[in-house]
Amino acid sequence: MSTQSPADMRPAQLDTLLHDLQKRAFDVYEDAALRAEANPAQADAAYAQAEAEAAPLIAQAKALNEERVRRMRRRARMWRRAAIAVAIAGIATLVFWSLTRGASIP
Repeated sequence: MSTQSPADMRPAQLDTLLHDLQKRAFDVYEDAALRAEANPAQADAAYAQAEAEAAPLIAQAKALNEERVRRMRRRARMWRRAAIAVAIAGIATLVFWSLTRGASIP
């Protein structure tokens, strides 16, 4: 992973780095599958080596994904609060308008 913390990255940087890590991990496993196919007797060793090589990539991708999820949850909370505020303002406006017009609330 880069020296920059995931919390300091722009969304585009997070997406780009996550995609790169996923591609690199996929390439590691694909290479292991090709080596296993070429030499079935060494298949277990090829897959074990691939797991060891991919583990740090997967850990980095997991950290990036956790940051993305944290940001999405924060954004969802913000939009939920905004929707509640708009609903309260709309209800208050409807009540005020109804009271000033002398009409009953439907």
